[in-house]
Amino acid sequence: MLLEQPFNLLYVDDEVNLLSAFQRIFRAEKVNVTTTESVEKALKLLNDKEFHVIASDYRMPVMDGIQFLEKASQLAPEAMRILITGMCDFEAAVDAINRGKVFRFISKPWNNDDLRSSVSSALDQIKLKLENEELSRIVEERNRELNEINLGLDREVDQRTTDLLNGLICALDLRDTETQWHSRRVSLYAKLLATRMDVNGQDLIDIERGALLHDIGKIGVRDSILLKPSKLTPEEWVEMRRHPDYGYKLLEGIRFLDSARLIVLHHQERFDGSGYPSMLRGNEIALGARIFSVVDTLDAMTSDRPYRKAVDFDVSKQEIIRCAGTQLDPRVVEAFCSIPENEFRAIRDMLPDNPQEGADGIRWGSSIAASRLLRDLGGR
Repeated sequence: MLLEQPFNLLYVDDEVNLLSAFQRIFRAEKVNVTTTESVEKALKLLNDKEFHVIASDYRMPVMDGIQFLEKASQLAPEAMRILITGMCDFEAAVDAINRGKVFRFISKPWNNDDLRSSVSSALDQIKLKLENEELSRIVEERNRELNEINLGLDREVDQRTTDLLNGLICALDLRDTETQWHSRRVSLYAKLLATRMDVNGQDLIDIERGALLHDIGKIGVRDSILLKPSKLTPEEWVEMRRHPDYGYKLLEGIRFLDSARLIVLHHQERFDGSGYPSMLRGNEIALGARIFSVVDTLDAMTSDRPYRKAVDFDVSKQEIIRCAGTQLDPRVVEAFCSIPENEFRAIRDMLPDNPQEGADGIRWGSSIAASRLLRDLGGR
């Protein structure tokens, strides 16, 4: 806070008559002037009281003015220092500036106007510094308030985003109940695998969201095809294979899902170019989609289906290794193989196929909630 009371000025000189003269000069000014003929008393005063300007004679007993101001700079580093001396020699002035960090060098006998001007300039420097400190404090306080507001907004945005994604997935669940936990599991699997591949920040969030929404385009597929219990005809497969395009278009205009929707579009592409809808190959396929393909294979093989029973992790892992370089990206497969089975199992235990409750009786309604528990359990 800026000082509302007069500034404090200390003058040290072994000539008592000059101390009185110094006080008379500043009697009408808004400064509190303290004078002393003793360097020892001056140093004690600096320990007991705050001074904004310290002026000192050069030639004094015990220690000279430069030595005193050097000590004063240690006791009152924020104060402005002025050296007053009858020795108008350049070497003393340089020494005073370097050692005593002197603001002004005034010749003795002084000119009253020059002395007032020097002290006034020193006080202006002090005022400017205090004003800057006050401004910095206000800015810091405002920034803190803005940060708190932004954190609240971020929490609100996160919650609304979670609600939106859950709403989309729930809409798909209503149509395709057979795999209603599949999207949530592969979302966390993809996050786990992407983290192992050193993906972080917004890219990691986009991969998690893209995997969660990968099948959202199936909302646009007719029930007679989507829910058909028997094998699809070639004509029906044509429509089914449009679901990546449907999903990509469905998410159009949702700006925060721009990168995630690319994973939706690419999630049926294959590393060797045999996938759909665009027969992309290799790195033409978004990394998130290549990661998704690996964990999608894992989840499909380790989940029960009406037409077959789930296989164990080792069998699915060997199949994933076999498909490296054809269906799957070998680099992603290598990263997958470096992750212990129990880390994938922790996710499946939280999001089983049929029960509505996961581990420890906790009801799961979102990938985000499961992700938080996974972190608490030590998952990546």
